[in-house]
Formats: sequence, structure tokens, C-alpha cells
Amino acid sequence: MSIEDRIKAVREWMASEEVETLVVPTDDPHGSEYLAEHWQCRRWLTGFTGSAGTAVVTQDEALLWTDSRYWLQAEQQLAGTEFRLMKDGVDVPVEQWLKENCGSALWSFDEPFDKIWEERPELPKTKAWVMEDEYAGVSASEKLQMLVDYLHENNLPGIFLNDLAEIAWILNIRGNDIAYNPFVISFLHVSTVGNHTLYVHEEQVSEIKGYLSALGVTVEPYDESLVQYCDVDSPVKWWKARKNDVEQSGFRQAHVKDGVAMVRFANKLDMALEAGKRVSELWVDKELTALRKELGGFLSLSFETIAGFGPHGAIVHYEATEATDAEIAANGLLLLDSGAHYLCGTTDITRTFCIGEPTEEEKRVYTLVLKGHLQLQNMHFPMGTTGVQLDTAARMAMWREGYDFGHGTGHGVGHVLGVHEGPVQIRKNHRADTVLPIYPGQILTDEPGIYVPGRFGVRIENCLLCVEAEETEFGKFLKFEPLTLCPYDKKLVVKEMLTHEELQWLNAYHAMVCETLMPYLETDADRVWLTEATELI
Repeated sequence: MSIEDRIKAVREWMASEEVETLVVPTDDPHGSEYLAEHWQCRRWLTGFTGSAGTAVVTQDEALLWTDSRYWLQAEQQLAGTEFRLMKDGVDVPVEQWLKENCGSALWSFDEPFDKIWEERPELPKTKAWVMEDEYAGVSASEKLQMLVDYLHENNLPGIFLNDLAEIAWILNIRGNDIAYNPFVISFLHVSTVGNHTLYVHEEQVSEIKGYLSALGVTVEPYDESLVQYCDVDSPVKWWKARKNDVEQSGFRQAHVKDGVAMVRFANKLDMALEAGKRVSELWVDKELTALRKELGGFLSLSFETIAGFGPHGAIVHYEATEATDAEIAANGLLLLDSGAHYLCGTTDITRTFCIGEPTEEEKRVYTLVLKGHLQLQNMHFPMGTTGVQLDTAARMAMWREGYDFGHGTGHGVGHVLGVHEGPVQIRKNHRADTVLPIYPGQILTDEPGIYVPGRFGVRIENCLLCVEAEETEFGKFLKFEPLTLCPYDKKLVVKEMLTHEELQWLNAYHAMVCETLMPYLETDADRVWLTEATELI
């Protein structure tokens, strides 16, 4: 079916069911960011493949709202269809549009697609596996007891969990039901009396039934309608966000592995270009993924690799396809955002590489992004500081020069869970997740960027662990420990634009990267590349 045929089928269903307006969010019964194919209804209806967006269909109009990460992508993918792009933060919000234009609306990520989506994928049923305590740090029995104690303290008889990351964390189980997310699609009821209940397709847990039974967890069939009972705010999101000592150590190990892969890749890229080999965006994805897979404990990528060369780098969440795969040659910038799940932890890193000779504008923009990145990475701040307060550090240098970016500056990272984790974010917008305090043990990204439409994009990203800095008469202060281990591209750095302090931070970081990774590099060529990449500026 074409997009127009799908819109027509939706409207026919709406007319038969007397639905005035259908709203199709990017959602599932678990509030997931990444969806199983079964629930990719908004994508199927619109043809827009970005991970965030809300479609609205009436008998006369078809609209799609999405955020600034996807504006360029949405314009391209919606072209030639009836869907009209509505830009979050620029155009009227979807809720206001509905209020002003519709008498009633049905919000649904399921109806009518169970009827009109031919060959709709079934729900996945991958095998669940147990994350051993040596990686989790705290046993599932201890975590369940924490939640039972919380329920007693708040006079609650039980709680239904629908968040897949929370269920995976509290039971120390993982799966492969959703691409890039090691989850098992399920609901969990935790009770203060009697057994707990995991609602899941039974064949998925056949090999760990004994483990679950020992935890006092019985198994019942999965039913997505159970979402109606998940109306109590869960404390688990805060517990899993503050990593224990074992998880923190695992993250450090994961970033050493990832740093080795990134150095080996960067050297391989340079050699391929010098040898005149054909290098493309898809080649970048393939080669870097292969290098990660060679490392012990690799599970999967943590999200789809973003490798955008030249103008594609200006598309914030660009994903190369056979049709768009650009050759990496001549002069330009390669924006590479990637990550992986290892048994010990999860990574998320962005580096922008200079191919050939950079322009003065490219160097200036890169250095502005680097300045903001370094300022945030080296912040000291009092306990209770929020994401919206920290955000300005990453933007101040570029604001002075008239630049800005629309996406968030930092998000939480789960421990072999979702690469995007709440409940805290660093961004300039006043939202529920930006006015929450940042605590020791949380891992957040630091990823400012500047995107020049049609020409190039720059983003630099590290994962940071929040740790205690000191306590003075003014209270407790926190700071960040950088976990990511990979050089910045010195070819793009304008030294004169850096303050003395920023230059010290940059050289100290490079020295730390070199010292940490060097023992793990096996070839002279890789060791030479790292030595040169981390020399003093």
C-alpha cells in the first residue's frame, strides 16, 4: 500500500467507527522510545522513520509533528504525500491544534492498524537471559525487597510496572525483543503479599523459570491491556539511574573497549582514504561494528549508527541507506555517532572527523562546539543542580557567535538497558525532566552540536559519570568523570579560540586517553595513530 492508500484506509475506518480525529503517537503499552516492529504504526502510516513523532489524521488533513532532530529528514520522507510537517517548538503544539480544530480525538497506537495493516509483524518472543550479579552489582532479590519496602512505606499493596527497562533492571534479566534495546516485552506486578507476577510470553522465559521461581515470581500470559493498571509512579527509574559501584566499574570497562574500537577504526579510515579505497557512510557503519564485535562481551549496538558526511551531517539523526549512501572523499566533515552494549556496560559516543582539508568555517564551528563540550564536562556544581541549569555551559560560546542547536545537550544512559535513560536530561527547555536534580552515580551524555543545513554538521559527545567533588561550608559539590576514551580531531581545533583553561582540559583529557588505551592496542600502526592524535596542542 502507498502512503495515500494507507491514509485512505484509515479514513474509511474512522468513518465506519465515527472517529472524528485519529492521533497516532510513537508509542506502545510500555512507553518505549524504541518500538518493536509490531507497534511501528506511526512509521507505517506516514513513511517517516524517525524515532519521535505524532501523526494526526482527519477526513480533510494529515499532519506529522516531530522535533528539530528530524525536521530535514521528515521534509524529505513526507515529500509527495498528504502529510504536512509540523515542527515542535515552532508550530502550534499538537494538543493545542487538536483543541482548536477538533471536537474529539482518539489516541491510539493499535487501532485501526490491527485491521488495516496487512502482514503486520507479530510481537517478538526472544529468549530472556539472566544478567549475573557480577555485572549487575545487586541481586534481583535485593532489588525486589527494596521495592516491597517502598510499597510498605507508602501503604501500597502492590505496583504494576510496564517500563521495560525497569522490569529488566529489577529482575536482572535481559532479552532481544526490541532492536538496540536488550528488553523482554512484559509487565511485572510486585506485591507486598504473596508472589510477584511476570506477564510474558511463556516460551520466552522457559529457560529461566527456575530463576524466577526462586525470586518468588510466577509467570502469566502477556496481555497488553494490562497497561491500564500501570498508573502509579515508580521509584525504580531513580534507583536504576544511580549506578552502583559494580555498574560504574562496568561502564569504565565498556568505554575502554569502545575506545580501542574507535582508535582502530579511525586509523583504518585514514589508511583506507590514503590508499584511495572507496569509503562510504555504510562502510563506516560496517567497519566500526565489526571492530566492536571483535571485543569480548559485545552484545549489540546500542542504537543505529549515525554516519553523515558533508550535508548529511547536518541531519541530526541521519541514517544512511543504500539510496543515500554518500562516498567519503575530497574535503568535508564526517559526523559519527555510535555506541554498543557490552556485558559490562553501554556506550554512546560522537566524534566529528575531518576528511581532507577543513574550511575556516568548519574549524571555527568545531571549536565552538568543543568549547561548550569541555565547559560542561569540567563543571563543578552544588548538589541539587538541574539539567536546565547546566545546559547553558555547553551553549554559551556558540551563543556569543550566533549559533545554537535544537536537541538536548545530555541524556541518561542505562546499564545494558536503553541508551537513552531518564529521569534527568540536560537541555535548555524547561520540562519535567530538566528541573530534576542530578545525583552522584548518574551517567549523562555531553553532546552539543552545530548544524549548517545543506553543508555540514558538528557534534561531540562523551558519557560522563557524576561523582562527588567536595564539601565546603556552602554544601556538597559534584563534578563529572569522563568515561568516553577517544581523541578529538586536532585538525579542526583553532587553538587561539580556546582559553588557557580549556587548552589545559583538552591536553589533560588526551593524555588520559593515551595512557588508558595504549596497553590495549595490539599493532604499531594503531599505537602510532593514538600517539599522534593525543600530542599536545
